[in-house]
This record gives sequence, C-alpha cells and structure tokens, in this order.
Amino acid sequence: MSDDLLERAVAYLLSVLPGIGSDLTAPTPCRGWNTRMLLAHVDESIAALREGLAGGQVRLTPGAPLPNCAGTAHIRSRAVALLGDWTNEHPGSVVVFGRPVPARVLGTVGALELTVHAWDLTATDRGAPPIPERLARELLSVAPELVPIAGRWPLFGPPIEPPTAAPGDRLLAYLGRTPAAP
Repeated sequence: MSDDLLERAVAYLLSVLPGIGSDLTAPTPCRGWNTRMLLAHVDESIAALREGLAGGQVRLTPGAPLPNCAGTAHIRSRAVALLGDWTNEHPGSVVVFGRPVPARVLGTVGALELTVHAWDLTATDRGAPPIPERLARELLSVAPELVPIAGRWPLFGPPIEPPTAAPGDRLLAYLGRTPAAP
C-alpha cells in the first residue's frame, strides 16, 4: 500500500464535490440514504479520521455533536483539513474500538470509505467520474480484508458481477454497487 493512498482518495472526493447538485434530497446508491444523509456520513467519517490522527483514538460514541452538514463547501473544508492532519506528524497507532491499529491502516480504511462514498454522491443521476485506476487497484487489493463477505449486511450488499473489468468497477461491484455500464 502506498503512503499517499488517503491523499489520492481525498483528491477523488474533492473532484466529485462540484458535481453534486443542490437537491440534497436526491437518492444515492446507498439504500435509504439521500445526498444530505450521505454528506453527513462522509462528514462523520472525516471527523473520526481527524480525531484518530489528532488524539490517537477513535471513540465508539462521538464527542461533541457534529454541526448539521452544510453541504459540499463544508465537506471540502473538512477534507482539506484532513489532508493537513495526515501530512503532519501523527501517532504511529490509533486506538479503534479499544484496540491499537497502525495509523496507516486507519488511513487505508478512510481511503476506502471516502473513495466509495465520493462515487456514491454523484452516481445516481449525474454519473460519477471513474475512480482513478491506481487508487481503485490498491483499494481492491485490501477490500476483502476490510469488508469480508461474511457479516457485511446491512452495511454492504453482496458482491455483484461488474459490467467491465476496470478496477474501479470491480471495487464498486465487490462492495455491492452497480457501476455504470460502459
């Protein structure tokens, strides 16, 4: 896994944010979630990553309540701050669910989370930009460890057969999403 994986995932997230329309009630590929809910989830994910990098621990329950997600400008600001946290000195390990985890693993989990939800945010009605090939290949290589087949429901659907052999489509299909047809 390369050291810049999280940075490339954040870059992909930042690239899709301008494509998100103003209708935050639009559905997403995440069953039962609209754009506003998914933006709030991405905000929570970024907050957890930043908490782990700053304090060496991701708590089971959030600390201070997060502000109501104001939309893409808010996410952009938080994602840029995450990049700063990641490139600055941070702990070598982070306590997650009471267990120490290498910060690099936290970054890999964050990269998967942000990449897939970046795609989700624009996939429904506008078509998301494809996940960059190198990013997709690296995430695809760790996805089975991070999201095993057993016990993945309701967070992820079963893997599906992708319409193409592109790494981004294979990653999305592994996580139960239907990539756009070529």
